Amino acid sequence: MRTFLKRTNGALSRRAGFVLALAAGAALAGCSGSEPSADTTTAAADQALVVPADQTVTQLLDNADGLQTVAEALKETGLSGLFKEKGSYTLFAPEDATFEALGDAGKTLTGGDDNAALAALLKEHMMPGYVTVQDLSNAIDESKDGSVTMPSLSGDELTFTKSGDTITIKAPDGSSATIDGEAMAGGESIAIPVTGLLRQVSS
Repeated sequence: MRTFLKRTNGALSRRAGFVLALAAGAALAGCSGSEPSADTTTAAADQALVVPADQTVTQLLDNADGLQTVAEALKETGLSGLFKEKGSYTLFAPEDATFEALGDAGKTLTGGDDNAALAALLKEHMMPGYVTVQDLSNAIDESKDGSVTMPSLSGDELTFTKSGDTITIKAPDGSSATIDGEAMAGGESIAIPVTGLLRQVSS
């Protein structure tokens, strides 16, 4: 999977700190200490750096195919303001098709007046810090049991596992999402498209 990232110097420094946190998490899970696999090494070599974005993550999502629903949800809940601040965040951005698959429940969630429920859902898809797909892949490879657990902004633990080049994220309630598509970095934060929601939504 090729991830084309746009970074600022500040984002790079924050990413370095977050990678250390990932490494620490992997160590707690039991690091194998083995060398990265061949596919991981190849993916790292394929990773391309381009000119840093002068837009926020929300603005980038606004202009990205299939990610307008989450962009609008960030604005409606006020969470878009987080991406204008000095802190860095990682957003696992559900694609439009994921919300559409919920049917009426999805329309109620994104088009209703209950912004608290929508904000809670979005926080489940956010983590503090700047982390790339490759960071996650490396941490999973280095873990003893093939998984890495990190806290979301909601306080719940997200568990990351990998099958081949595909990374799956699982929430405590059993819901899951799969990383899909190119990551987008804006300001000091990053958005990674996913299929699926990290919280069960009742119809």
